[in-house]
Amino acid sequence: MTKEHAAVPSKPHVPARTIKWDHYRELKNDSTIKRHLPATMKLNKQSLFSMLSEYTSVYLKPNRGAFGVGVIKVQKIIHEKQPRFLVHEGTRKKTFYSRNQVYAFVLANMVNKDYLVQQGIDLLRWNERPFDLRLMIKKQSDNTWLNEGFVGRVAHPKKIVTNIRSGGTAVSIDDLLAPYTNVTSKIETKKKLNLLGEQICELLEKKYPGIQLFGVDLGLDQNLKPWIIEVNNRPEKICWKCMLELYKKSSESSHFIFY
Repeated sequence: MTKEHAAVPSKPHVPARTIKWDHYRELKNDSTIKRHLPATMKLNKQSLFSMLSEYTSVYLKPNRGAFGVGVIKVQKIIHEKQPRFLVHEGTRKKTFYSRNQVYAFVLANMVNKDYLVQQGIDLLRWNERPFDLRLMIKKQSDNTWLNEGFVGRVAHPKKIVTNIRSGGTAVSIDDLLAPYTNVTSKIETKKKLNLLGEQICELLEKKYPGIQLFGVDLGLDQNLKPWIIEVNNRPEKICWKCMLELYKKSSESSHFIFY
């Protein structure tokens, strides 16, 4: 596939009311899926620094929300005298030298009071920018779930979130995986992503009977292990547009499955 990508401008929008904590609790009950879940807790001062004692970086995100609105990254930097904390919110980066300073900044920049703290994953990068993959997984006529296409989402150069409406760029999965895979490993990686996405939808369908479409966001670490970023039960329509542009398909054409 030739290199082609579609940059979509950011537009203000009302976030969908996805409840991330409910999804996390549901998914962690499955032993297979649990291996792909970043550690996640409800945010308070104790949980934030407990997670930072285990992981180099964490992401703070609204329990209800979408488009990357309100997401904050906190990174612990080991220093000879005392640890430092690098906080990245929007396009701003700030360094703090105490836990109190960090938590005060977090409280001042939360978009609501209901937040989660999630283990940071060292995602693969495209042009030095982290990326993840949106899988648009639809219920089929035979009641199975099938991924109708990948939308690779690359973060804005100055931001931590990959969401298209927050300035991210849509890039084909083939271009994104090219530096990290050969023909065989790329096929295997796509199969793993599709299988995990379909397993997630089969499990969550029990919680949302009658739902026909999920947007599943998966990231890949340096070992090509898939990680579940989040699941959207009302995925944004812009991802369909990006998918059609990336693969030059019409909405009436056959499924966009890339095994």
